[in-house]
Amino acid sequence: MKASEKRLLFALLAMLFLGAVVIGSDFYFDKRDALVAERSNLDTEWVEIEALFEEKEIWEMRAEWLDQHQPEFATTEEISQEIYQLALAEKVDGVTTSKQTLLPTETTPDYVQAGVSLSAAGDLASVFRWLHSLNRPEDFRVIRNLKVQPDKEKPEEIIATFELLRWYAPPQA
Repeated sequence: MKASEKRLLFALLAMLFLGAVVIGSDFYFDKRDALVAERSNLDTEWVEIEALFEEKEIWEMRAEWLDQHQPEFATTEEISQEIYQLALAEKVDGVTTSKQTLLPTETTPDYVQAGVSLSAAGDLASVFRWLHSLNRPEDFRVIRNLKVQPDKEKPEEIIATFELLRWYAPPQA
């Protein structure tokens, strides 16, 4: 082999080597970045697990409280009738209810939700006192989509339109 052919061969081998180094380093850095990101995710997940483990007793107490206090699911008819009666403001002075519509019962693995959509009219203090009495967490009731506006016919009164929901324990299988 001539000297010029040897130089060309070494140049070709050097270029092949450099190409292999570039491709290999690119693969290495991509893989390293992916592993660093995965480690970061695992570290974050570990911190979350430790935090949850520290709160384990609190969540167990809350689950026990739920088991003891959340009302039991009966039948859809009984629950619908109960929520409908709850929505009547018969015993509250200064509040009248109208436009009551039962909402469809929603069942999830954690609760059964029954509800009624309604409007309540009356003076501001009476309506909000009644709403406050309905929205007690220990009764597993919640008010959703509350809209309050003045009554056009009686400016001293308001009309509150909302959904009253109650959550029951899921039926036992």
